[in-house]
Amino acid sequence: MACSYLLSYDEEIQFIGEKRLIGIATQLFREGNPVHMIMGMNSSLYANEKNENLTDYNHLVYVSYGECTNPSFLIKAAEIINKQTTLLIEQSRSK
Repeated sequence: MACSYLLSYDEEIQFIGEKRLIGIATQLFREGNPVHMIMGMNSSLYANEKNENLTDYNHLVYVSYGECTNPSFLIKAAEIINKQTTLLIEQSRSK
């Protein structure tokens, strides 16, 4: 989450934050723990429910973050992580 705060600064620092978030998502994927970030009302309940399914094809780990409303940099951070995770899953399927 600390890297997401970098997205609230100027463009050069945002770029560094984006690269770090992509790296984190990539590392988690390589370790067999691909992450999907979710937010909103009852998102923690949804995450717990989805994480109980041990037969999930993609083995996604759902992580609830923030509250019902979040600052734009936190939403952008989740989008970056989710996009990278999705890209890696799609690439692994095509091999």
